[in-house]
Amino acid sequence: MRATGVSRARQTIVWWLALVLAACRPAEAAVPVTATPSATLPPVVVVVASDTPAAHTPTEPHPTATLTPGPSATVVTPSVTAAPPSATPLRPTPDAGAAGRRVRLPILMYHYVEPWPAGADVIRQGLTVKPEDFAAQMAYLHEHGYVTVSLYDLLEAVAQGTPLPEKAVALTFDDGYRTLLDYAVPVLQPYGYTGTVFVITQFMDEARPEYLTWAQAEALYAQGWKIEPHTKTHDNLKGRGRDFQLYQMLGSAQTVEAHIGAMPRFLAYPSGQYDALSVELAAEMNLWGAVTTVSGRNHTWAGRYEWTRVRVNGDDLLQDFINGLEGGA
Repeated sequence: MRATGVSRARQTIVWWLALVLAACRPAEAAVPVTATPSATLPPVVVVVASDTPAAHTPTEPHPTATLTPGPSATVVTPSVTAAPPSATPLRPTPDAGAAGRRVRLPILMYHYVEPWPAGADVIRQGLTVKPEDFAAQMAYLHEHGYVTVSLYDLLEAVAQGTPLPEKAVALTFDDGYRTLLDYAVPVLQPYGYTGTVFVITQFMDEARPEYLTWAQAEALYAQGWKIEPHTKTHDNLKGRGRDFQLYQMLGSAQTVEAHIGAMPRFLAYPSGQYDALSVELAAEMNLWGAVTTVSGRNHTWAGRYEWTRVRVNGDDLLQDFINGLEGGA
């Protein structure tokens, strides 16, 4: 019995010593646990938010980013690329001879260049130059040494006496019809000719199929053409209030600027209808000039907001075209 008691006492002492030693021993470093991913779990896709929008690839129609058709179109957002007015001269400074200078330049006025549509009335026929007639007219210009210039070139000639080519002509196309690309541009390209397209900006914003898209207009501009405003909706300006006229004129100019990256400097009055207020607003907008539908070939500095043009009618014979081109005043 005594031996058994001693044995049990020794076992108890050993057990307590083991506990004390374990408590005094430093803790072992934790062993990291590596999680083994399950083969059935899909990978995690992390999406990083950015304040910079993704690049936009132009499509047709190319929507305007500044003016949306409808009531919100009254909100005009200036282009961030436009230079401050004080940084760049608004136009060539007229020299001492500008007041008395008179420059002769036929500004040819076209609308449609395409086949006459079935059932076209007299007005539509008059506005539509058939492709074969247009080709003959441009061939005449080329064969007789004519060179196309822009309204910007004309303004420099009027303001500062900058010489124009001996046989200079300006080509203008009102309204911006899409068939320009089908029938006019292919004829002009071999001659190195370019022109000015006066576009109706809201019709392009609305992607009306008969008018150029913005992508097409931008491409023409990149090829040396000029894209200028013909107001937003082609409503007559004559007799309308200041707010209406400014909305039509400035709104369309800023929309063009948003697409081509430069403020346009010329305007074509819709249907040739304008008044003294229209001329006043054109000057306030720092436009360099404007064109009418009045017939004429001579241009002055004082009359730069009422420059005349030569209408090319759809029923003109080639001799009629030549007479208009080479006529007098």
